[in-house]
Amino acid sequence: MPSEHEWIGEMKSARNDIQAKIGDPDKRGTADFRQKMLRKLTELKKAYLRAYLVMHTKARLGVNEDKRKTRLMSDERLKVLQKLSTINLMPRQHLSDFQNRLAGLKSCFALIEQDLDASPICPHCNYKPGAEPPAAPAGTMLDSLDNELSKLVDNWTQTLLTNLEDPTTQGNLDLLKPEPKKLANGFIKKRALPDDMDQDFIHALQEVLSGLEKVPVKAADMRAALLAGGSPATPAEMKKRFEEYLDELTKGKEPGKVRIVLE
Repeated sequence: MPSEHEWIGEMKSARNDIQAKIGDPDKRGTADFRQKMLRKLTELKKAYLRAYLVMHTKARLGVNEDKRKTRLMSDERLKVLQKLSTINLMPRQHLSDFQNRLAGLKSCFALIEQDLDASPICPHCNYKPGAEPPAAPAGTMLDSLDNELSKLVDNWTQTLLTNLEDPTTQGNLDLLKPEPKKLANGFIKKRALPDDMDQDFIHALQEVLSGLEKVPVKAADMRAALLAGGSPATPAEMKKRFEEYLDELTKGKEPGKVRIVLE
């Protein structure tokens, strides 16, 4: 159990009470002593069982949610992002993080009360409430990931359109052969990814965007650069730190072709 769970307090209180009574010969010698102690322990065990089942249900996907997870792992939107991730400009780490969080949702729908009579933890998934960080219900997280997947597709689509329409890439677009150029222009005009996104389309985008240079930035590195050891800063100083950080990132590169991607 998590250390802050109310059952922990109840358990400690019961333990202290039982130990005190066991240590008192007069109380220990009463005819119903053993019966009362067993009743107290039984009630405590039942309280644990109820609390554990509630937390287990929250932390694990049920049978229907497990099916939804399986469908989401093979969702067409995910396949679209996997294809687009082969384009160097795209923020691949976002997709990797999404897949890791989805895979990290655990399923268990076999636990019954009788299982906890013999073991304090689920024998099917070994769920330990105190060992797993607090989180939203697994089912809620699954809903959130489903919505996030659609947003990722929309964001990546907009990223592609923004960079395809950038004057820096227009020269590359004009250099494409007729068929790849038609695919790229069709995407720009329609402002939506094609229903049948084949390798020819991906290759056309790769060619057009090949002149851009991706510079990945980790949030932790940016934060460290801006904090500069944690010293307070005026707005002007913070702006200077950020500009110096950008200058260091883009040193030796053509600024107009650099695309900074936050990962």
